[in-house]
Amino acid sequence: MSQRMDFDDGRSERQAPPFNSYQAGYQDPFMGSYGQKLSTPDVQAGGGASVGQRLALAIVSVVMLVPLSGIVLGTTHDDPITLVGGLIALGLICLTIMVVNIAFSWRR
Repeated sequence: MSQRMDFDDGRSERQAPPFNSYQAGYQDPFMGSYGQKLSTPDVQAGGGASVGQRLALAIVSVVMLVPLSGIVLGTTHDDPITLVGGLIALGLICLTIMVVNIAFSWRR
């Protein structure tokens, strides 16, 4: 038995469609039969903050809270009135930081 090559089959193999060649340009691997890309998970339609942005704000808040608490508690002396005033000021600073973090991460 000998194998016979048909000339029509050989011609179709040599003339590949242009999307399989390097001259066609960039092909998006995510373009499927649906015809559109899926959105990335960190892009939100609601306009809310991403997870990375909320994490960055939380880290900056903690970093700012440490020196502010040191300043407030460092200025309070042995007098109980200044200690109470310093604790109230520290509470207001913590409350402000909490409100900013909650407002930033609020989802609509």
